[in-house]
Amino acid sequence: MPNSRENAIRFLETQWSSINANKVIGIQAEVRFENHLNTPALRSLYQFIIPGGWIISPGNINLTNLPTKNRIAVLPIPKAFTWSGVINPPSFSGQVLAHSYFQQAGIKVYFAECSTILNAANEGNFAIPTRGSYLRSYDINFEKVGAHGLIPVSHATVMSNFSPRMGARGMRAYAMQRIDRALPIWNDNHIVTDLFWKDYVRYYLQRRYVVSNNDLDFFIVSNSGKSYPVEFKSKTAANDTQIGDWFGIDVGPFAKLSYFISLSNNMDAIYVVEEVDAYRNTVDWWAIKFSDLLKGCSWVQQGGGAGMGGGRSATLKVPKAIFMRLNAFLSTI
Repeated sequence: MPNSRENAIRFLETQWSSINANKVIGIQAEVRFENHLNTPALRSLYQFIIPGGWIISPGNINLTNLPTKNRIAVLPIPKAFTWSGVINPPSFSGQVLAHSYFQQAGIKVYFAECSTILNAANEGNFAIPTRGSYLRSYDINFEKVGAHGLIPVSHATVMSNFSPRMGARGMRAYAMQRIDRALPIWNDNHIVTDLFWKDYVRYYLQRRYVVSNNDLDFFIVSNSGKSYPVEFKSKTAANDTQIGDWFGIDVGPFAKLSYFISLSNNMDAIYVVEEVDAYRNTVDWWAIKFSDLLKGCSWVQQGGGAGMGGGRSATLKVPKAIFMRLNAFLSTI
């Protein structure tokens, strides 16, 4: 493992596009959102949060004719470093609910955890990726929900539909020293640890197999006991003469959440927007069930800005008027 918070940040820099400052802006917004959910006014309005991870698809058709039919969900379990302080594992009850949700969706869910004992010597052996050198410093074990806890699953079972990667073609190691260490989030050991494990699991799989991946922010479990995947964005409201004020949703997240709604299993998802002003100050928090978003959004896409991954996006307009304020919304689910 990296033997300091600084080396963990350096690893993250190698995984995030060198042309995209929106990644850090997005992470700061996600931290604000989690802090907001944990304020006294909101904490009583839901049961708990389940950390997110990745929805992984085979990256080619070598082992399956339909890669999109063989998606799996991989949810990292953060592990404490010698420098990070105590890192509490996710609740098993929450893991069961995540497993149940994905099972209804026809997606197998696995939990990924580092198999290496953490000590100063092992942390010091961590190799930060560089261009042309993409070492997997530590192995990852997979587990799934069993009757009395998590049980081990072999790599061969988890990745049975994924082709092994031959060589390092397609791998990237972006430049370091691009993150402003003065930002408060980079002085928080817990935040850096969680971010490290999420990206290391994706890197580990990408290095071993040909994969395509989509980010999953997190699940929220309502006071009624239902679990919902959450897509979160920080946005400034736009306006036009046809629908008034609106927020955009990129086509990628729209397709991902539409998949869950299409299954007709009484499943739903949640889209949350932190409305910000031109200086990125928080104006308000808004939320909507995705089934309601589908009924009210525009069907005509338009060009969007750069996403957290660096590429340009296509966006659908969602009228601000169909959203509810977050605290009122949480009381309804």
